[in-house]
Amino acid sequence: MKRQTKRFAVIALTTTAITLLLGLFTYSRIEQPVPFSQLKMTVAKMPLGITAEEADTIMGAPPDLVAKQDGVLVTSVTMLTASNELAKKHGSPQTYSMRIWKRDGIEATVAVNSDGMVAGRWTWHPADLETL
Repeated sequence: MKRQTKRFAVIALTTTAITLLLGLFTYSRIEQPVPFSQLKMTVAKMPLGITAEEADTIMGAPPDLVAKQDGVLVTSVTMLTASNELAKKHGSPQTYSMRIWKRDGIEATVAVNSDGMVAGRWTWHPADLETL
């Protein structure tokens, strides 16, 4: 009887250890640490309604690129281009001045409306486009 109990204990402990190791491995793959980005934090804290010049001051440097873009801001962090079929459901397109900063592989975009005020802001990584 003791031999059978010992065998059962070894099997149970081995199964538990393997399950824990697989669980930790899975958790480590899902919960990959995201590196801290000062650019992301700066953009996330940027208030809406400030001027483009104030946005440049907050960012600490002039933008790397300024371009015009027609689109619809769905939220302050989501913009649909005028050519997107879904844009029509959210309003009429407007022209925005897109002020773009690039740092450490991350791009930050600040959308400035025709009144010269920040209407939207977001960050993204070029690799994000590969998943779309």
